[in-house]
Amino acid sequence: MSSSFRRRFHASQLVLRPISSAVALALLASLSLSLPVHASDADTTAASAPVDAAASKPGANALKAPKELEEVEVQGSAATSAITQAPTQADLNITQPQSVIGLDWISNHVAPTADYATIAAIAPGVTNVSTAGPGLGESKQMTLRGFNDNSFNVTYDGIPFGDTNDFSHHTSSYFPAKMIGQVLIDRGPGSASTIGEATFGGTVALSSKDPTDSFSFIPTQSFGSYDTSLTHLEINSGKLDDLGGGKLIASAQYISTDTAKTDGDTSRKTGYIKYVQPIGDNTEITFLSNYNYIRFNNPNLSSLTLQQIDQLGRNFGLNNDPTSTNCACYNFQTKQTDLEYLGIHSLLSDTWSVDNKVYTYAYDNTSHESPYVGTKASPTNMGGYVKINNYRAWGDVFQLVHADDHGQFRTGGWYEYTNNDRSSIAIDYGRDGAIDVKPGASTFGTFNSKGVYSGPYKYTMKDQLHTGQLYAEYEWYAYDGLSITPGVKYFDVSRDIEAPINQTSKTPLYYSQSWDKTLGYLTANYLLRDDWSIYATAAQGMLTPNLNEFYVPDPTLNNTKPEQTMNYQFGTVYKTDRFNADADVYFINFKNYQFSTTVPGTTDAVYYLAKGAYIKGIEGELTYYVGAGASVFANGSLQDATFKGSKLDIPNVPDSTAALGVMYENNGFFASLYDKYSGSQKAYNSSFNPDVASSVTSTIGTGGYWQAAMSVGYGQNVTGSWIKSYKLRLQVDNLFDAHNLVINSVSGNVGSYYVLPGRSWFASVSLAL
Repeated sequence: MSSSFRRRFHASQLVLRPISSAVALALLASLSLSLPVHASDADTTAASAPVDAAASKPGANALKAPKELEEVEVQGSAATSAITQAPTQADLNITQPQSVIGLDWISNHVAPTADYATIAAIAPGVTNVSTAGPGLGESKQMTLRGFNDNSFNVTYDGIPFGDTNDFSHHTSSYFPAKMIGQVLIDRGPGSASTIGEATFGGTVALSSKDPTDSFSFIPTQSFGSYDTSLTHLEINSGKLDDLGGGKLIASAQYISTDTAKTDGDTSRKTGYIKYVQPIGDNTEITFLSNYNYIRFNNPNLSSLTLQQIDQLGRNFGLNNDPTSTNCACYNFQTKQTDLEYLGIHSLLSDTWSVDNKVYTYAYDNTSHESPYVGTKASPTNMGGYVKINNYRAWGDVFQLVHADDHGQFRTGGWYEYTNNDRSSIAIDYGRDGAIDVKPGASTFGTFNSKGVYSGPYKYTMKDQLHTGQLYAEYEWYAYDGLSITPGVKYFDVSRDIEAPINQTSKTPLYYSQSWDKTLGYLTANYLLRDDWSIYATAAQGMLTPNLNEFYVPDPTLNNTKPEQTMNYQFGTVYKTDRFNADADVYFINFKNYQFSTTVPGTTDAVYYLAKGAYIKGIEGELTYYVGAGASVFANGSLQDATFKGSKLDIPNVPDSTAALGVMYENNGFFASLYDKYSGSQKAYNSSFNPDVASSVTSTIGTGGYWQAAMSVGYGQNVTGSWIKSYKLRLQVDNLFDAHNLVINSVSGNVGSYYVLPGRSWFASVSLAL
């Protein structure tokens, strides 16, 4: 089995809880079934091919085009193995811990409404809190090895994307599951060629689906809990001989749902186009465009206290009472996003290749939020804020590769410019949304003698972010099966802010600041046998400073530096058709942990550096093919994350994850039953100092919890009909209707909790025409 083939496939999991008896029953039942066609979305024709030791060298196929991620709605007479069935798995040639989740898992074993956070949650070290239902609202707390969403990369076809202020991500605003071909989770800063603002905590790398070689039109209709309806249409042109083999995939999707929250109505429209054009034998040009428009009611209370849960109910989101600050009429958002790129992959010679992507992406958010009673015009009128957050990024990703029998040299760079307009202004709903000022007063407001603003604006600003990264690395084939890769990356970033009214401080600020850093990397991979490798990594990561460091009267008083990590990792990967597994241990030295306090003798905010933290742990995943189409899988992680100064646990960091399940695919029938565990975590009062344990005056934690899921489906190829194939499937999440809470924050001695939804189900039918 070749290295390029292995990258196509999905990865393995593990779950540890009292569904073991149910899993065993499902396994026994699956062994007794025999139906006529195999339903799978992965190309498994090479599943039984022997491992090619030469191709298993890391990067041996670097001059080839990336493996295509083509969804096959119903795959007939395909082989099954631990490799083809594994929900998560790693490649033999990796140099840091990795989990690959492939098309079969995405298409057949997660809710059709899923976003990438829902998909990624099956992997070790990953947790996801979705309070609205699977993919039906933004993830409230996605973590990777305990790093929160704004501390790791998310990329799409190698392009980093995220909010320009803090690098967090809107999981439901870009790429629905049906437009994702693969999710690859790198647990670590990667190599020198790994780009992004937040290589600091790792990378969640999304890959787009590719067009197929043959024509197809695939309509899919899904429906289920919360009055959810999802319609998805996909067309593949097949290879167009008149255009030299060019091929196109185009998709359109519409979803409407009430979500798990009361009055949480949401609707989304999505469009996707990808066109691949060969130019001669050695060059390929790709154009991709993805567009989303979403309108949703956004709860004023994103998390609830225990008292609120008792009074309002577990599923409370909003109501329709216009006298209440929780009315949906004052709490709603619209978002419009797009991402486009033009890419080229070309073999310049037998030893040289080049890849380049020119891209743009945008996020346009208008949010009605933070309602209040009593406006400048009337003490009984309802007021609220309209927040605008609009940005567009322009960038380029470039890589030049030289490969020969001695090794592989990679060099390239990334540049991105982002322009972001942000504002928040008070309005009076009782006066048809007029700006909330006294009659006859200026609609802008005034400044006092100290330059502090008073008026309807919370803030209005423009910020710009310029990021450049240059890298070089050489993968040396030092010995048969052994590769050693030293690398270096230069990171340069600058922020510019033009704020007539700055956020938080409410004073004008016109300021810019730059940071740069040279980062070093050293990795190694040794192929002990054709089916077994070991690897080691020593690598640095860096996080571009958050824009909130500028939300102070005088940023020059900040004592901060970019947050950095030094990562040491060691692991092993074993892969055969019967059994595949990988495991790793890691130690992370987290430097320059930032926190906010006040300038002594004043109430002015300022940012300081804490001593940092140590994060260490162990992770693993495995899949065992039992036979007759059945596999069992498991994965898990244990981690310890503590501040250096106070020895306190880092807040909102689960201490472990686990998963356990069974998969079955045979003669058209496919099914899975699995359970996911997210470990315990805690939160402290917001004013604590990470270096001083006594500064914590209140601690509230929540225990770990399990949530099970089940998927079952059947697919059949059809001959002699205008219908080529059909597929039916049912997905049930939170199978045992567990009622779980996850701590979010602490105010005084009162905790605020994310409330996870109960059992949900979604049924889908799709046809290939």
